Amino acid sequence: MHFFNRFFLLNDHYSAPGQVANWRISALRIILSLVMVLCFAVACHTYTSAIEFNLIYIVVLTSSFLATACGLLIASKRFYHFSAHALLIAIVAASVSMNLFLTDLELAKVGSMYMYSCPIIALMLLGYRTALAYGVLNIAPFYMIINNVDVSGLTGIAQQLPDADLYITGLIFLFFNICIPLAVARTIVAAKRLNKTMISANTHLKDKNELYRSLFTESNKAKIIVDENLVITDFNQHAIDMFGIKKELKEGSVNLSHLFPALVFDDSNAQNKIVKYKKSYFKASYQQITMSTNYRVYDFYDCTQEQLIKQNLSMMEQENKRLRFRDSQTKLPNREWFELQCDRLTSKYQKGFYIVVAQSANSEYLNLKLTKADSQALLINAYKRLKAMPDGPLLCAHIGVGKLAFIIGANSQNELEDKLLMQIKNTLDKTYNVFGTKCQQSFLFGFAKYPDHGKNSATVLSNACEALKLANCNMGLSGYNEKQSQAFIEKYEISMLLDEALQQGDLSVHYQPKVDATGQCIGLEALARWNSPILGNVSPVVFIPIAEEYRMVSRLTDLIIQKVCAQIADWTKAGLPSVPVAINISLIDFSQTDFMSKLVKYLADFNVKPPQIELELTETSLEANQAHSLKLMQTLQSWGFTISVDDFGVGYSNIARLADYPINKLKLDRSLISQVTSSTRQKSLVKAVHVMCEELDIKCVAEGVETQEQVAIMTQMGCKEFQGFYFAKPMPAENFAQHVSRHGLVFNPKEMTAQL
Repeated sequence: MHFFNRFFLLNDHYSAPGQVANWRISALRIILSLVMVLCFAVACHTYTSAIEFNLIYIVVLTSSFLATACGLLIASKRFYHFSAHALLIAIVAASVSMNLFLTDLELAKVGSMYMYSCPIIALMLLGYRTALAYGVLNIAPFYMIINNVDVSGLTGIAQQLPDADLYITGLIFLFFNICIPLAVARTIVAAKRLNKTMISANTHLKDKNELYRSLFTESNKAKIIVDENLVITDFNQHAIDMFGIKKELKEGSVNLSHLFPALVFDDSNAQNKIVKYKKSYFKASYQQITMSTNYRVYDFYDCTQEQLIKQNLSMMEQENKRLRFRDSQTKLPNREWFELQCDRLTSKYQKGFYIVVAQSANSEYLNLKLTKADSQALLINAYKRLKAMPDGPLLCAHIGVGKLAFIIGANSQNELEDKLLMQIKNTLDKTYNVFGTKCQQSFLFGFAKYPDHGKNSATVLSNACEALKLANCNMGLSGYNEKQSQAFIEKYEISMLLDEALQQGDLSVHYQPKVDATGQCIGLEALARWNSPILGNVSPVVFIPIAEEYRMVSRLTDLIIQKVCAQIADWTKAGLPSVPVAINISLIDFSQTDFMSKLVKYLADFNVKPPQIELELTETSLEANQAHSLKLMQTLQSWGFTISVDDFGVGYSNIARLADYPINKLKLDRSLISQVTSSTRQKSLVKAVHVMCEELDIKCVAEGVETQEQVAIMTQMGCKEFQGFYFAKPMPAENFAQHVSRHGLVFNPKEMTAQL
């Protein structure tokens, strides 16, 4: 290794002015050494063939270039510039020789490309001027290649080596992929070392000049230097600007006390002393410097604003107290103010009262659809409505995101629920007009009573918030009781276990077939299942709403997508027929900015194609942000994903609204399908939906099919896809694989019933 370091000059030592840098010589030697090795290899390998076919010129040429490379390598350091120019000329000569002695024109064109390396090598070894010259010279081979110029006739050669294409293309491959990259790498290493040296030198210079810069040129403080007698000897520009002193003061032997009579110059109290100069205040401190004589460097910091702040401190403290009890964004009274006022009320008012907490039932939807400013405007309008009620509540406050709290002095809980809160709800639920946009809200209420549900206001307010969590669209009023609180605690415990299960990937996936009227499987739906070691089998009806409430549904979706992709890869590897697998996507998933990138990454990890995945969305996923939903759906379809809308027929379904989106399939909810055999109106409704879907080129899927009669009626309507217990229940992946191995993709209802 020592020989290689010394011969190839791998250590970049300092080069005297006028001498060639070591890295240039190193790069030249790397290129020449590799060229010599290549020439030697070609000479040895072609010698026998050249003698056999009487192609003596091949031996002469390879020997000549080998000798040239050896000679230039020896002379590379002492005659560097000559060797570098000779190398470039040799490359040109090699390219010309290939054009003269190769009868195959296409191969001669490849040989002409050797000259394309000259500008790169010239730039490394000799500089940009030589590189520019060779760049202009490269017009000649470019012209010859474009115009199919054949100069082999000048030499009268009628035969070339049988493996000439191997030598020419092999050499150009090795030359451009080994020789030049190694030389460039050596140049880059030298540049990095030079940059590191320059950084070190700059750091050293910076350290040397730090004292001067700190005292004068870059200091943001006024600095004055005095001698041992406190006579001013020097000052910086900031001192001139701050105090209006003249530069001639340096020669006037002026004492610092003439500028600052209030400054006491002793070691005990001159540090960090506040002095007044004209109408401003300055904090003065000094640093002792011991040289041939003792000097002090005084720093003066303008603290006028600090003094003014101190003078107005009492007024600012009063303002801070006022701001302390206001929400910083809505400017409404906050929770701290509310609890303080409640505590004052309890000390004077001996009777019980109710603390009520109100929140919009569709606050999350409005937060996604509206801007933050719009959501705050809605809350402020609701607050104003409460305050404007003649016999309205007391002590209204904004206690959290989207939550309002107030006090009601009702005689009984029945009076509170049936009369007072209903009046308040009717007032709050009226249409809102925010910046020209009409919005509808439906408020939920949770309440707790003092002192029955707590001995202080903070406890009662917390219990009212707990009661609010149990309110829903069906039961808008919820009072606090210990049993409901225990149920909430149980739900919270389930959420903790679910969070742990998601972290460990303990949830499994079952697959329910989607079939045509004959039972032929044309797809699957992936359904999450959770068998907890502590809770046992937990129904999706229980844990999926908890995942949505506690913001874990995106992690659940990510886990299902990963497991589905892995299962599709396993089935493909096992040779099972491939059918699309549908995955349910929630509103939160669809609203995430990185949803598309994560989805594509999971597919790429398992080599799954987009047509193998179907995404089932809810209508709320589309309406949360229409522009975002439309753009994302178009992107997903351009990748090849199938888009379907799930549970159509639940809530306020609107086929006309769905027509605005590029939907492939529409899944009719089981609530529609279950009554097609017993209700003529329901049957007509489903038929109308199916006709509209046909006009919009949307496929209908009948979900929740449980009887042959339902299948027959839906088939008559033109429905071609079915899903439900009549054909097959959700099953583990291994059960699906066993069924396919025995019966193929056919799910006969009789066979499935026998298996069950």
